[in-house]
Amino acid sequence: MTAPKILAVDFDGVICDTAHETLKSTWQVYREIWGANGDEPPPEAAAAFHRMRPTLEIGWEAPVLLRAILEGVPEATLLREFQTTWRSRIVEGNHLDPADLAVRFDAARDAWIQRDLPGWLASQHFYPGVAARLRILLGGNVRVFVITTKEGRFAHMLLKANGVTLPTVQVWGKERARPKADLLRVLHQEYAVDYDDIWFVEDRMPTLRAVEGQADLEAAGLFLATWGYNTPAERDEAGADRRITPLTLEQFCGDFSGWTRSGPD
Repeated sequence: MTAPKILAVDFDGVICDTAHETLKSTWQVYREIWGANGDEPPPEAAAAFHRMRPTLEIGWEAPVLLRAILEGVPEATLLREFQTTWRSRIVEGNHLDPADLAVRFDAARDAWIQRDLPGWLASQHFYPGVAARLRILLGGNVRVFVITTKEGRFAHMLLKANGVTLPTVQVWGKERARPKADLLRVLHQEYAVDYDDIWFVEDRMPTLRAVEGQADLEAAGLFLATWGYNTPAERDEAGADRRITPLTLEQFCGDFSGWTRSGPD
């Protein structure tokens, strides 16, 4: 098959580079909890946060990651163990509640939007060529869905600001409160589309691995966005995988016929 019927696309790290906005919102939450001073985190911590961005799965984890960085946890350790060890260690050690962190994180964004919408929009940008490609797809036969762990309304605002008029019902955010593997099942069921007609583009290798591990999703097309928030080791891992195809930004912005599914049999 040379094209999907449904293209499911992650937002952060695939459509939009949100790293700067994430750090700025993170710092607002961090200051509320730990009482830090200054309008920005220390430069060395900010640089480390950007390098550690591939470890994050959902927004509320960002202040936890920044805390681990500022406590001096080595970067190599965080790359390996943030999700498995350090996230819970920081949360429990500081008596934090993930639900409260999520509320604070969204509130920081909302306050910024209310205070300075142009500045909020300017703090994040679509990757080159992505908006144009999405607009082309919206005029064709492929149904595009954005499935993201951020609030869907934030993603929808950014899509609209970049001229991508994706219907609200096709932007699925964290309010769906379901793993992305489950959301692919919903697409299959609600739109009566075979799994081999669903292609999923994601920049987090662990998320793709989670989908890959579901036997009923075996036919779905899985693509790693190599321009997003992943590491060289993860890109190499995808390149050696039978199911997951590394995808460049140039390929994403081009015809589906160029989305080659290379890899060992």
